Amino acid sequence: MNSEAAVRPQTPKTKLTAGDWFGRRRAAFSALNQTTFSKLSHSPIFHLIIFLAAFLIIFSRRPDAILNPQFWAEDGQRWYADAYQFGLRCLLIPDELGGYFHSVSRLAALVSLIFPFSLAPLVMNLCAIAIQILPASVFLSSRFSNIALPKRLLITFVYFALPNTYEVNANATTIQWHLGLLACMVLLAPSTRSWKWHVFDGIVLVLISLDSPIGVVLLPVAATVWWMRRSRGSAISLALLLPGALIQGLTVLLSRSRPVAPNGANFHRLISILGGQIFLSPLLGNTTLVHMAWRHFPDYIFTRETIAFVIGIAILLYALRYAPAELKLFVLFGFALLSLSLARPIPGTLPQPMWELMSFPGHGNRYYFLPSISFLAALVWIAGSASRVPRWIAGLLLLLLLPIGIVRDWRYPDFVDLHFQEYASKFEASPPRTKMVIPLNPVNASHWTLELTKH
Repeated sequence: MNSEAAVRPQTPKTKLTAGDWFGRRRAAFSALNQTTFSKLSHSPIFHLIIFLAAFLIIFSRRPDAILNPQFWAEDGQRWYADAYQFGLRCLLIPDELGGYFHSVSRLAALVSLIFPFSLAPLVMNLCAIAIQILPASVFLSSRFSNIALPKRLLITFVYFALPNTYEVNANATTIQWHLGLLACMVLLAPSTRSWKWHVFDGIVLVLISLDSPIGVVLLPVAATVWWMRRSRGSAISLALLLPGALIQGLTVLLSRSRPVAPNGANFHRLISILGGQIFLSPLLGNTTLVHMAWRHFPDYIFTRETIAFVIGIAILLYALRYAPAELKLFVLFGFALLSLSLARPIPGTLPQPMWELMSFPGHGNRYYFLPSISFLAALVWIAGSASRVPRWIAGLLLLLLLPIGIVRDWRYPDFVDLHFQEYASKFEASPPRTKMVIPLNPVNASHWTLELTKH
């Protein structure tokens, strides 16, 4: 009798009971992890570790930003030169090339004046890196506790390892793009009652409104959030954005200092920009696209870009149809910025029309930073929350393509060594009224230089 019981096949009821047991264990484990992760995200030590890890990742991608810091373009030619010459008055000077105020970049230059001239590029780079890390710190905080912490950690790593971000990595000139991401995040984050977070949000929103026209693009985002939530906090956020956005908008309209060049806009180039720069480069990276364009199958560039364009547009439309409202707003924000950037990009030194230049891999990737993140956010949401077929497609795209871009674009080239420290030593040792011209990166036909007269 006992032997018969021992060999008796397992009944469906027994199988169900075993499944229930494993399901309960998994649910209990998930609940325990959720509690543990919730406590972890409130820990100052946890955020300190995240900050240090983020700093090391940024350092590993371009070590010379710390080991051999040099000014990059406007960092030296405008922000530091104006801060040195005019002091606090430089905050009232619109950028002659962009035609709007860059208040945060200029504040970084003002901070660097506290230190010896030889340390100024390092100080400005550190300010830029700190702002580059801030969006990740906020994303891993209690503000986004509605998203599982392991998922947020993975997304944070992708943010720091994002391919095709050379221009926006560790320099003060492109602070506005990371600050714009941070400002959009605090607008879309779940409501909070903490006065500390309200103060933080207010500072971020005021700074972005005074640093670039991104604040103007954020106005409809803030207005929509207020309309959806009708909360006091969202109304205050909208009110804080409005004055600076008006100042920036009027400055851009009235200054007319931004140079104008032929855009060369057409549908063919739009497909190349969206398919290649927005949908392919965040996954495969700039290095891969350059090799594919010039070494492997150069005759099929537009075919690849067209396929990527069709798939990318389908992904965006799916997210805009089914995703949560906050993600929809984030996607619209990123592509509204892209539209403005394509309408009036800052002209380069090459004779080609701007859209033709911007379709080449590696050109103007600062303009593609936020729309690329918007596209990846839609892709990640589909991979985790959509129905079966879209979920599998998005998951395969992320798993098969994104590691290629991360690995191949991880290490960015160092700046050309223009021996800044030698110039700095000569300048610091020179008598008052000495004039000095210091060459700057990037080394191109624009011939970037820093001109200073010793006080």
